[in-house]
Amino acid sequence: MSELALIAGLPEVRSAVLGDVGGTFLDALREEDGETVAAVAGFVVTSLLEAGEHLGLGALQRITFAGANRAHVLAVRGGSVLTAAVEPAAAHAGVEKALETSLQGRG
Repeated sequence: MSELALIAGLPEVRSAVLGDVGGTFLDALREEDGETVAAVAGFVVTSLLEAGEHLGLGALQRITFAGANRAHVLAVRGGSVLTAAVEPAAAHAGVEKALETSLQGRG
């Protein structure tokens, strides 16, 4: 099962988009404007990868942005960026755990 299908199956995930770090759209579930989401996610991840390198943080794995009602989880896997819109915002921890578990299965 792909990570996109895995997290999109979680009831808290309202939509999910798969792109690459260059902002290219690859796939989406329940997202009308996947191209824009992929472009923004690619830009954000690229900027944070550069900042992380300058700060000596190592490889970026995951970023969560949370507001009062909604959160977005961005997960970086090699050159791919997976983003999920999560409601309620407090449910982002479960989505992060599902992504972490899926990574462990890949060794």
